[in-house]
Amino acid sequence: MAIPKDSSHIPPYSTDSSYPNYAPYYPIPRKRKWVAGVLSSIFPGTGHFYLGFMQRGVFLMMLLILDIFIITSLASQHNTSVPAVTLFALFIPVIYFYNLFDALQITDYVNRRNELGEFAGSYDHEFQDPLQKLIKGTNMGVLLVVVGVLFFLLSNKPRWVTGLFDFMGSYVGSIVLVLGGLALYVIDSRKNKH
Repeated sequence: MAIPKDSSHIPPYSTDSSYPNYAPYYPIPRKRKWVAGVLSSIFPGTGHFYLGFMQRGVFLMMLLILDIFIITSLASQHNTSVPAVTLFALFIPVIYFYNLFDALQITDYVNRRNELGEFAGSYDHEFQDPLQKLIKGTNMGVLLVVVGVLFFLLSNKPRWVTGLFDFMGSYVGSIVLVLGGLALYVIDSRKNKH
């Protein structure tokens, strides 16, 4: 089989300085949603690693590991508070499915940013991320202090903490969910006003 030697589509190479020397264009490969989803579903945070969001992936991993550690430390004590174990156990699916949803949403953002290149500045303003604001600056320090104090209180179990859980029981979980829902409603209503 003879291959035609048609090279009319290739411009002739010339040493003439009128031809500009451009670097070859290599398109950045698109990130696949299914890969980010599978990685995030196998172990939370790894989908974010695939997308290049290392800090967010480590944060989600540590949040899940900390939650599991609190559950096991509460359950291993002889006078276990069932409402506290239940409350922290309910956080596991919340963290897991937020991780999965977030990885799928960030895949679109990363692909759009790679396509637009230097023109992605206007698109970056559309991608408002409350978790990124939480991780940056002094907020992360405050969050670590709060988690450390909470872990200290739950591991030592002072009388007032056990009394609070015994008195309030399952109300703590419902109060946390109601306050979280109100916070999301207020944040969403502020965004719609602007």
